[in-house]
Amino acid sequence: MKVRASIADPSTTIVNKPWSGVHAVLFRFVELWLASCRFTMVGKDAIRPLLEPGNPAIIALWHASLIYSLFCFRHHPGVIMVSGSSDGEWVARFLNSWGQIPVRGSRHKGGFLAIKEMTRIMRQQGCNAGIVADGSQGPARIAQKGAVVLARETGAPMVPTGLAARPAFRFNSWDRTILPFPGSKVVMVYGQPISVPPDARGIQIEEFRKNFEDSLNEATHLAEEIIG
Repeated sequence: MKVRASIADPSTTIVNKPWSGVHAVLFRFVELWLASCRFTMVGKDAIRPLLEPGNPAIIALWHASLIYSLFCFRHHPGVIMVSGSSDGEWVARFLNSWGQIPVRGSRHKGGFLAIKEMTRIMRQQGCNAGIVADGSQGPARIAQKGAVVLARETGAPMVPTGLAARPAFRFNSWDRTILPFPGSKVVMVYGQPISVPPDARGIQIEEFRKNFEDSLNEATHLAEEIIG
């Protein structure tokens, strides 16, 4: 299912600028780089129905695994929250090229509006969503409430997703972002889906957030154990 949307609020979306020749070559180089990895997926059978059209899910991951995860889900179009920073512009352009719908926002800038926009698009199109659970600035591996609120508002379950790669380069950033080397082994683990009832508020939201965070860390630890 190809997902398309006309989004009215330009403050929450990418401005559709054409790739230059250099950028197009870079985009293709990144695709070939990541495609060379030896990829293993664990737990997909349990969530396979959620990835089918008409059964939306919220795929949630830690920021450290963003690079390969975006590439991995390029054939599952959906709406994805992307930081409103200049770095986020590059991520949004890659997502646009893969047929995704990037919505700009973070906890510190436009996050509430971004969640509202994602909710609208999911309800309207029945598409999946992707969200970085620890946000664009962290702290690392501490889940924020955005995914929980989105799950409550849409009825779509959150799917905690852990990733590990070896050998891989780790950026000197707050989250130690992973960039797999060409030909490296990559393992992605799906945790059990977590649904949030529509009447969840206050302390219940915090309980779901903590459970969600624990599940993400468990999926990540399992991926790390599998990869050795």
